Amino acid sequence: MPLPGDRVRSRDESRSRSEVRYAIPQWEEMSTGRRVFEALILPSGFGLLCGLALGVSAALYLVGVILALLGGIGGGAQYEQRGSALLRGLVAGALFGTFILLGFDLGGADDPKVKLPDPHAFLLVLTVVPSLPLHWLGWRLRPKLLGQPA
Repeated sequence: MPLPGDRVRSRDESRSRSEVRYAIPQWEEMSTGRRVFEALILPSGFGLLCGLALGVSAALYLVGVILALLGGIGGGAQYEQRGSALLRGLVAGALFGTFILLGFDLGGADDPKVKLPDPHAFLLVLTVVPSLPLHWLGWRLRPKLLGQPA
């Protein structure tokens, strides 16, 4: 026999799931412009900002990188298929790393505030490799976030 508060809890859980769905838009529901923004412009622009920060402050750069890592989880959660989430991780990690280097060069600082790998192009490996499992994790968490069976 249901208790009086069960219906309220059920409504609250349903509302919470729809709020999560709104916070993490699903790839197949996005417009083309939104997809271009999220998959290409966002990692490129954020990488550029992190690259500029690299010449100014180690703390600012590291905060940006941590935020980008969290973004990888959110990006992966937008996909229903694992392969699509991993492809997004590959592209996002490569763009992010490329634009970090470009932003640092455009910033004109002589020395980065955080040591870059030698050669600098190896930074792409350091941005793509973590991006893949983070996008996978987002994909894996997707059913739980949306309140669907795993």
